[in-house]
Amino acid sequence: MAFNQMVFAGVDLSIGRKPVTFIALDRELNIIDVQKCSVSESILCLEKYEKILLGITTSARNPASSNFKQEISHSNFSALSEESDLRQFMETKAPDCFRMLAAAKLLAGRTFEGRIQRSLILYEEGFQISDPMDFFEEITRHKLMQGILPFENLYSARELDAMVAAYMGWMTYNRPKQVSLQGDFILPAQE
Repeated sequence: MAFNQMVFAGVDLSIGRKPVTFIALDRELNIIDVQKCSVSESILCLEKYEKILLGITTSARNPASSNFKQEISHSNFSALSEESDLRQFMETKAPDCFRMLAAAKLLAGRTFEGRIQRSLILYEEGFQISDPMDFFEEITRHKLMQGILPFENLYSARELDAMVAAYMGWMTYNRPKQVSLQGDFILPAQE
């Protein structure tokens, strides 16, 4: 992929030694980069893209958000605006995004079934990922008895939150009428 094409990235911020979960998407919703890294490492990931729209998701109680926004401002990122800046960021709330995209009750995000559900939501939205239901085709009596399950094909809750943040950037750029600004956050528009 050429690095001068528009990239849609998402980060989920937590605490700890590697608090940033980073996902980058291309225009066709292919995942082109996945990282679990420190803030400084994530800045290096972001700097390799010339044109980027970054979605940031974090809880309101997490001080990492303001620190991260301060760090990316030093890398020539500006808040989302009508102007054609090459590097912009926006904020979203992953749980609210999934809730609004789900056609039914949203399951708890950190559970196995919640992660499958969120993967299915993104798959149905057009993400170029393996069908999450394929996980169940890999389960056999023998594998269960041996404790061998195909978890490598299942995204973590933080990865899924970063994916939906990147997706909000993709929607803002490609389908602006399908997103709305609610407070300081970009969320799917209510139909």
